[in-house]
Amino acid sequence: MEWKGRDKAEASSDDSAAKAAAVRALVERAQRGDHDAFAELLRLHQRRVFSLVAHLLPRPADVEDIAQEIFLKVYRSLPRFDFRAAFSTWLYRIVVNECYDQMRRQRAQKSPGGKEVQLPEPGDLEQMASSAARAPDVARQAELRQMVAQLFRRLPAHDRLLLTLREVEGLSVEEIGEVMGIKENTVKVQLFRARKRLLELHRRWQSRRKT
Repeated sequence: MEWKGRDKAEASSDDSAAKAAAVRALVERAQRGDHDAFAELLRLHQRRVFSLVAHLLPRPADVEDIAQEIFLKVYRSLPRFDFRAAFSTWLYRIVVNECYDQMRRQRAQKSPGGKEVQLPEPGDLEQMASSAARAPDVARQAELRQMVAQLFRRLPAHDRLLLTLREVEGLSVEEIGEVMGIKENTVKVQLFRARKRLLELHRRWQSRRKT
């Protein structure tokens, strides 16, 4: 059993190294002006880009536009990429910076009534969940997934970023630190707090649902 486990670990390590080498080769080709190589880089990473943008931005309608802006910035910045970090880490930094810029722009905008646009209140979530409880199983599951997404979006942007990178994208604590420019211990503390806040939102939702 020990030999099998070691063989699997070595195979996984070899596979990761091969993928990293393939990405590096694509980046080098793209830096020399190979448009097919750049298109392949986008194909390999576009799902992660769209996923991260969708989790960070409060308005789903913005996802497509922001993703396209990110791809344009990647194209313009790629000649300066120097391989000191993994390509995926460098790409995540661009995604995070662009999303934060967009959120700052949105905060500066006001609704016609002069008030900032707000996310749904807990009562709205409760009403949604109550409706889901009366729906058929498949529809109920879809509604509950929507409820979880609503709770997630009520978290601060920094918490959403941390949880998305860790729980959705599967980055290690070290990789998250590289993307966000913070120490590993800081990542661990902030992840703990973000999870705690999400659990507290869920606890409040459950409490409101029972009353």
